Order: sequence, then C-alpha cells, then structure tokens
Amino acid sequence: MENYKEAVKQKLRFQTSKGLLTLEQLFDLSLNDLDSLAVSLQDAYENSKGKSFLEKKTLKDKGLKLQFDIVLDVLNTKAEELDEAKTAAENKAHNAEILELIAD
Repeated sequence: MENYKEAVKQKLRFQTSKGLLTLEQLFDLSLNDLDSLAVSLQDAYENSKGKSFLEKKTLKDKGLKLQFDIVLDVLNTKAEELDEAKTAAENKAHNAEILELIAD
C-alpha cells in the first residue's frame, strides 16, 4: 500500500502504447499490455545504471523501480481475479450439474 501512496504523491504517469496513463487507468489494461509494460519498465530499470554495489540508485532509478513494482502488483492482482472468476464459474457449473442430477 505504501507504493500506491508514494505513486499518488509523485503523481506518477505510466508511458504505454496507449499514451500516458494514471495509476487508476492501469487496471483498464489487458494482462498482455500490463505484461509488456512490466517488461519494458524492468529493462529500463536494469539499464538505467551500470551494476555496482558502491553507487547508490538515483531518484530516476527509484521512480522506475516504483513504477515497475506497481505495474507488477496490478498485473498479479488482475491475474488472481481472473483465476478466481474462472474457479467460481467452474464451481457454479459443477453445482448446476449436481442440482440437475438431483432433480432427475
């Protein structure tokens, strides 16, 4: 939750193929779009500075990391919701079959 507060404070915008999006608009993206965005943010973060344990990360690096963490969380949340909906639909169909057998 702390990441979301920080993103709102910074008024983060996410550059996508659909243009700049707000935090709320991330939830409107498809799983494939979120996956592409997460991959591009991870690549940008990893390439933003050479690897070194001596150098501290810059504010830009921290911003990229925050964006990546948020996009990954939204992606995982939407994937879990999709799995839950699929399970609920399967359970409903199974229960309907059982009720039909009982009715017969």
